[in-house]
Amino acid sequence: MTPPPTDAFPPDRPTDPASSDPAMADPMLRVLRERHPEVDVVVLPQQAPAPVAPELTAAERDGLAAALDRSLDDLLARVVPDPEAAPVVREARWHTDEWGQSWYSCTAVVGPLATGGNIALLRATGHALVGLGWQARPVPGDRPRLVARRRGGLEGAATVRPDSVVLDLRTAKVRAVQEVA
Repeated sequence: MTPPPTDAFPPDRPTDPASSDPAMADPMLRVLRERHPEVDVVVLPQQAPAPVAPELTAAERDGLAAALDRSLDDLLARVVPDPEAAPVVREARWHTDEWGQSWYSCTAVVGPLATGGNIALLRATGHALVGLGWQARPVPGDRPRLVARRRGGLEGAATVRPDSVVLDLRTAKVRAVQEVA
């Protein structure tokens, strides 16, 4: 007696070898594959979603802002030992983008400075940032400047103006906790 015929493809496996092809699942790529079988279609995995900004209460946001202000104070104490010789104008505020993410930035403009004092101050700023635990590096371009990063998502920048230097420190993006009334 002969055994009953067996299926080449068991029911739990797809019968069409092309059905395992991810290009066949997409209508546009399927048409491309059908019309041009000589073309290799490679479907790359999608990029990971953007990280979600942490939610902070008002007190935590105030603490984050105060810590960044202290960081700018420490930096200024190292690069501007005599505030009367090089006046400092400061500004600090929260910014919010269209997705509801906020970040705090504090800026200090040091100047006016004597001729050549801006480049010397930029170099001193780079050394001071490294001494304070930041990773600082110069940025090529039309104007001398440097950027810096620090653990915790903090970012910094120093840019030379004709007679001054602008120091800018920013926090990572955060979200405000929605209070339920």
